[in-house]
Amino acid sequence: MSKLYHILINHFGTEAKISQAFGVTRAQHFKNRVPEHVALLCHLDPHIPYTYNPDDFGRNSAALTLDLAKPQQATERTG
Repeated sequence: MSKLYHILINHFGTEAKISQAFGVTRAQHFKNRVPEHVALLCHLDPHIPYTYNPDDFGRNSAALTLDLAKPQQATERTG
C-alpha cells in the first residue's frame, strides 16, 4: 500500500472524506498509487505530513530544480 494513502487515512479518517477533499469519485485506488497531483496538493498543505518526492512518480529529481521544502503553517498576527 502507498505510504501517502496511510497518511491521508490518518489525516482525513475515511476514503469518503479523502474523495471529498480532492474532488474525486473514489479514493480506494489510492491504496496502490496516489495520483501525482494529489501528492503535490498534500505537499502544499502544511497540515498533511507529506513531502513530495519526484522519484516516486518517475521524475528525474536530479534534472529538476525544485525547492521541496514543506510550506510552513501560517501564524496569526496579534494586535
